[in-house]
Amino acid sequence: MQIFVEEEALSYSLTREVITKYPYQVISSYQDFKWEGLPDEALLTLGKRRLFLLNFKGEFIKSCPGTKNYLCCGYIIFHIGEGCPLDCSYCILQSYLNRPGLKVWGNLLEEGFPSLVHFLREREKKKTFTRVGTGEFTDSLALESITGISEKLINFWYEEDPFAVLELKTKVAPSEDFFIKLKATPKVIFAWSVNTERVIKEEEKGTASLDARLKSALMASKQGFSVAFHFDPLIYYEEADREYPQVLEKILSLIPTRNIAWISFGTLRFPKALKEIAQKRFPKSKIYSYEFIEGLDLKMRYFIDVRKKIYRSLAHYVKAFQREVTFYFCMESPRIWEEVLEVPIKYNEELRELLDQAGKRLCYS
Repeated sequence: MQIFVEEEALSYSLTREVITKYPYQVISSYQDFKWEGLPDEALLTLGKRRLFLLNFKGEFIKSCPGTKNYLCCGYIIFHIGEGCPLDCSYCILQSYLNRPGLKVWGNLLEEGFPSLVHFLREREKKKTFTRVGTGEFTDSLALESITGISEKLINFWYEEDPFAVLELKTKVAPSEDFFIKLKATPKVIFAWSVNTERVIKEEEKGTASLDARLKSALMASKQGFSVAFHFDPLIYYEEADREYPQVLEKILSLIPTRNIAWISFGTLRFPKALKEIAQKRFPKSKIYSYEFIEGLDLKMRYFIDVRKKIYRSLAHYVKAFQREVTFYFCMESPRIWEEVLEVPIKYNEELRELLDQAGKRLCYS
């Protein structure tokens, strides 16, 4: 991993922590950094081996970008950086970000953390519960050994005990030593994106195996943290409706349900611009060869009958465990809720309340 530091970010404490441990180069700015004259797809690959510590001048607190005309859960993002060293063929970041590279905000501790503290305290004054996560624009743990950001957030949650939960989404599998050194609280949720072994092997380059993720989840739950699982994206292939239920069954048989905050489901969806660059970067991938339709949010999606087929393959386990675990669809229509689970979730507010209630139980456990 090559590390580059903006001149303006040199004095910040997170930057100093990193550069005392690793060699680095100083650059005038990320905007002026000279990339090699390579095609975009090659620069994206190269950028996964380059970490930039920057002076971030944007907003650290963001609402989940969600998508129009489909149900959104009202998630709050603590924006710690952009880009991911893992390399999934379906990753929306391939088209979402304008420039390559892994970016971490050097000023996160001096400016980002105070913004988060202020935001949470203002919400708490209004008795408003909050679900916060860091895994929207990056993997929450993939760079943890370098930055230590998640450990700092966990310490804050443990010591300050906000009226909020923190979700750390990942596709890596920390060892037991990682969890043992942390201050455990059920208000911190380690969340794994999960898939079938076939999809992980073929489409999720550099990520941990399914068994490794679940082993790590079990260790986190035993240590006193909450855990969550996101079947997102569910990818259609000939054996999908047989293999995805096997993954869900494995989770529900291995992890105590009292420690599971929630489990989500969402089928493959992507902006039009993603397909071309993803096919150049992953020419062996077959996931873009199926038929898609433009959704109400202008993203490409499977036809609704395909989506329902995948979801219905999981419905047996969902209905069997729905009194013990909170299940939800991510960025789906009310029609899917009604026709697959017979649950009348029609508005964003209803979905938000469903997950807020699940999160509040962790606060009082």
